[in-house]
Order: sequence, then C-alpha cells, then structure tokens
Amino acid sequence: MPNNTSSPPIPFDLQQEFDAARSIARLRSVAQRMPEMVSLAILSGADTRSVVQNISRFNDAVTLRLIALLESSEDLRLPQGATYLVLGSEGRGEQTLRTDQDNAIVYSDDLPAGELGHVQLFAARLVEALEEVGVPRCPGNIMASTPQWCHSIGEWKQLLNQWITVPTPEHILNFGMFQDLRALQGDETPVMQLRDHICSTVQCHAFFFPNMAGHVVRFPSPFTIFGRIRVEHGEEHRGMVDLKKAGIFAITTGASLLALEFCIIGGDTWKKLELLGRLGFFSSGDLEAILNAYTFLVQLRLQQQLRELAAGSQPTNFVDPLLMTEKEHDQFRQALKGVNTFLWIFRDHYLLDAIAM
Repeated sequence: MPNNTSSPPIPFDLQQEFDAARSIARLRSVAQRMPEMVSLAILSGADTRSVVQNISRFNDAVTLRLIALLESSEDLRLPQGATYLVLGSEGRGEQTLRTDQDNAIVYSDDLPAGELGHVQLFAARLVEALEEVGVPRCPGNIMASTPQWCHSIGEWKQLLNQWITVPTPEHILNFGMFQDLRALQGDETPVMQLRDHICSTVQCHAFFFPNMAGHVVRFPSPFTIFGRIRVEHGEEHRGMVDLKKAGIFAITTGASLLALEFCIIGGDTWKKLELLGRLGFFSSGDLEAILNAYTFLVQLRLQQQLRELAAGSQPTNFVDPLLMTEKEHDQFRQALKGVNTFLWIFRDHYLLDAIAM
C-alpha cells in the first residue's frame, strides 16, 4: 500500500515565474504548468500527501499573485478589516487536479459602509480573474462574489447558527463546505472567531452530529451485497467507479465531523485522522487501514486525472477497474475494505443503523 507520511516539499517551486508574471495572461501560462509539475513529482517518488499539499500551495500562489496584480494594475484591493477565505478542499490544503472555486469573504462588524462596496468590487473581480487563469466558477455559486458568501462576522455567526440548528440539505452542504475555512488574504482573527463560534455552537446542539453524519454516509457501500466492487450503471460512466462516492467523500467529510467533536477545525484529512488516532478514537490497526485506503484512492484519482489531461479531456473522479493491473486491482479492493472499516466505525459511533430502524 502507498506511503501516507509527509515527505519534504515537492521540487516544483515556480515562485520566480509567479513573481515575474505582470499580467493575467502570463499568470495563466504559468498556472497551466501544474499537471507537468505534478507528473514529475509523482515520477520522482513524492508521496501522495505532499503532492496534494503542493497543488494547494500552487493554487494559493496563483490567487495571491492575482490579488497583487489587481492591486498594481487595476487599483483594486481588499479593504482593511476584510478577509478572503478559501473553503472546501482548498481550505483543507488537499486539492487534486479537478477543482473549481470555493471561496468567501468575512469583514468586521464595524467596517465603514463605504468600504463594503470596495469589498464587493474586489470579490467580483477576483472571481472573474480566477476564471481567466483557468479556475472555473463554482457550479453551486459558493464564491465571494455571491452575496450569500460575503458577510460581516456577526452575519456569518447568525448564518452558522441556522446551518447548525436547522439541518436542511442545503444547510448541511453549506456547513460542510464552510467548516474548513482558511484565511488566504487579510486578518486571521475573524477565522479564529468563527472557528470558536462553530465549536461552541455545535456542542450545544445534540442532534447536529447525527444529522451531519447522515450526510457523510449518503453514498452506498463501495461493495455490492455479493462482494463485488460497486460500479456506475449510467450511460456515460457505465462500469466505472466514482472515487469520490467510493470513499474519498466519506473519509474526508467524516474525519472533519469527528475532529469537530474535539474542536479540531482545519488541516488536511491525514492530519485529522492522525489526531483522532492519538486521541484513541481508532485502534492503530484500523487507523493504518483507513490512512492507506484514503491515500491510495487520492493517488488513484491523481493518476487518472493526469491521464485525462494528457488526452485533452477534463479531469474527473472516475476510474475503470477493468483497466487496472492485477496488483492495482488488489490494492483497490484493499483500499475499499479500508473505506468499509471507516464507515463501520463511523456508523457505530453515531448509532446511524439504530436511528434508521
């Protein structure tokens, strides 16, 4: 099974190229080198965790350079008292090659009214500029340019209260996306305040965790009742496995939820699982199986996305088990067994089977 420990940073530092980019067009050409750099890193033996961390660092650098370009060439800047947030996989620092925008803005409650217009202008232009360099808009409009994702600290706290206490599908989805917020530009203080608010609020609502847990296990087991690997039956991806549904989603969101019980917010999934192991939530054997499973599935997704990009296709989460070598297929089955181990522990912890009865 693959190594899941962190290794030294991957040698694809393009800081000089970023610094030299004086236009969005030039920055886009630098950003397009990402797949090449990832491929070289994998061939050089870099571990999967380091690869996804460095993809996130790369994307952070693109965004920060864009922000600098907007300030120097268009006189647009994020006002003092506002913070630009990245969410979801970018917030966790574990992106692969298929990513879109998931961002938001928080600003101080006493931000002058005149500055709010500058915040909105900045957000709209940055989202547009990110699209220009090749980062697609979020299909669900989870972007700082959308009014629903640009609020004062007080407004965010009220919104979080709604998401936590009224478990509609939309609220559950929004909370899951927002939970791993990270400040990329601006003051870190609002992020700490919002994290503290999340921790204190969820501890006061007994049904929050079971409701969120139901969302985590919404996809079926990766195996059928006959022990076969579950594949897609739709026309477009018939016979293929959606790696997100097969286990990546459950382990990522499940680890975030379990960590939240201990007021652990932020950090990648590996870190959360390791912390949960130290806290005694997993046995050492189960932890190893789950870490190996998650690492292998992410590695498989990266390799598949590189192949798709090389073929001129858009990267996806789908793999064809019939195209795997015998060794890869055995590793895949073992990884899916690790997913089942996680799901069994997770469902038992939240008594999901008892709730469903």
